Amino acid sequence: MKHLFIFLTLIITFLGCQDKIVEYHYDGEKVYHNDLLHGDLIGCLIQKESDAMVIVSQLYPVDSIAVNAADGSFAFKDLRAGNYDLTIRTDNYRIYEQKNVIITGGAVKYLGEIDLSKIPELVASTYPNDKDEIVYDWRYGRISISVTFTQPMNRESVEQAFSTSPASEGVFVWGQYTSAPYSTIYLENAAAGYRAEQGATITTYSKVSSFTYVIAKKDCYSDTNYTVTLTTAAKDTAGNHLRFPLSFTFRTVQSYQTIYGIQSSPMHGDEDVSPISYSGIEITFPRRMDPWSTEAATTVSPEMNKLFLWPEENVLLIYPGGPFLSDTTISVHIAGSALDKDGIALGKDYNLWFRTAPFGISSAYPRNAELFVSPNQQISITFNSYVKLSSAQSAIQISPALSGYFSYSGTYPYENHQTIVFTPSSGMAVNTKYTVTVSTNVLDMYDTRMKQPYVFSFVTRP
Repeated sequence: MKHLFIFLTLIITFLGCQDKIVEYHYDGEKVYHNDLLHGDLIGCLIQKESDAMVIVSQLYPVDSIAVNAADGSFAFKDLRAGNYDLTIRTDNYRIYEQKNVIITGGAVKYLGEIDLSKIPELVASTYPNDKDEIVYDWRYGRISISVTFTQPMNRESVEQAFSTSPASEGVFVWGQYTSAPYSTIYLENAAAGYRAEQGATITTYSKVSSFTYVIAKKDCYSDTNYTVTLTTAAKDTAGNHLRFPLSFTFRTVQSYQTIYGIQSSPMHGDEDVSPISYSGIEITFPRRMDPWSTEAATTVSPEMNKLFLWPEENVLLIYPGGPFLSDTTISVHIAGSALDKDGIALGKDYNLWFRTAPFGISSAYPRNAELFVSPNQQISITFNSYVKLSSAQSAIQISPALSGYFSYSGTYPYENHQTIVFTPSSGMAVNTKYTVTVSTNVLDMYDTRMKQPYVFSFVTRP
C-alpha cells in the first residue's frame, strides 16, 4: 500500500509540473508563447508621440516600457499571473493610473485605447471645459471662468499665474465655482449655476480650493475664441506647483443653435396659428445680422404690408401690418446672401412656413352651459382676429330676444376689435335659458367669413 501511494504521488507530480505551452497570434505577425502561469498586457496610447513611459507595479515597479512612437502601442510579455497597477507618465500630460489590472495565465489582457488628460494633477475640473461653446448674451451677463483644485491653493500664486487670451481684466471670487455666465456678484444666486464651497475660509489659505474669475464686461465678447492659461507658478498651500501648465479654450456664441440654425416664432410647420399675433413673425439668427442685406434677402408670401423691426441685433421682427390672413399658409424665405455684422454670408437659404387658423370664435362669456348667470351680465364673444362690428350686429341672434346694443370691448381709443359685447337695455329674465347663435355671416377685417356657426347657451340665476 505504501509503494502504491508513492507511485501515484510521482505520477501526479510529474503531470502537474509539465509546462503546458499555449500559442496565439497577435497582429497577424507576432507570436507569443505563455505558460499557464504567465500572460501578456497590451494597450495603445492615443498620444503616440508623447514619449510616455508605461510602468506596471505590485507594491513596487515590476517592469516598464516606452510607448511605440509609430503607433502608440505598448506590450508587456510574460507577466506572472496576478494583479498589477498600471501607470503612464510623460511631460505635459496628467499621470494616468489604472489599479488592479488582472493578468490571467495563458491570456492577453488588452487595455484598449488610452487618452491622456491635459489637466494637471492639482486641478479637478474647469468651466468651461476644453473646446466648449457657451451661450453668452453681451447685454446682461459677464463671461465667467471657474477652476476647482484637488488641494487648497495659495491664492496669490494662482492669481499671478492666471491669464486669458484675448487679454482681460476681471475679479477673482474665491470659494465659489460657477457653471454658467455670471450675471451677479452675489454668492447666494444658486439658480444661476453657482456653487459656493461649504466651510470655505476666505481670510486664510487653509481651505479654499476653487475660484471663479469674472471677466470685466468691457473684455467680454460674443462669437470669440478664448484661451485660458494657468502656469506652473500656481501652487497649493503645501508648496506643490502644477507639474505642467493648464491650458484650455472655449468659444462664446449667441445662440443655442448651430451656425445655420435659425429659430422662429411661429415655428416652421406650425398649424392653426392664431391670426392675431402681437409679436408678428420673429426670426432669431445665431449671429448679429446686417439689417440692410438681411431685409433685402427676405421675402414673405402671400404679399402683405410688412414692416421690418430689429429689437435685437440678431432678432428680426416681421410685422404683417395687422392680423394675419385667416386659414392661409404664410411662407418666409431668407436667401443665404444675407450678411452678418462681420460681412459673412449666412451661407444657406432659410425657409419657414406656417398655416393660420380659420376665422372663428376663441371664447365666449357667459360660458356654454353656465348656470346662475347674473341677469345684468353682458354677453361677450371673442374672435381669433379683428371682426367687423357691423357684420357681428346682424350675425348674432339671442333667444329669447333681448333689446340692447352691440359694441367693441373697451372704450375709445382702447377698443379691443377682437371682442364683441352685447349690453342688454334691461336685465335678463331670471331662471331662464338663453341661446346665442353666431352665423357664418360675421366677417373679419379682410371680409373672411366663419366656416361654421357657433352656438352656446346659459341659464340665469333664480
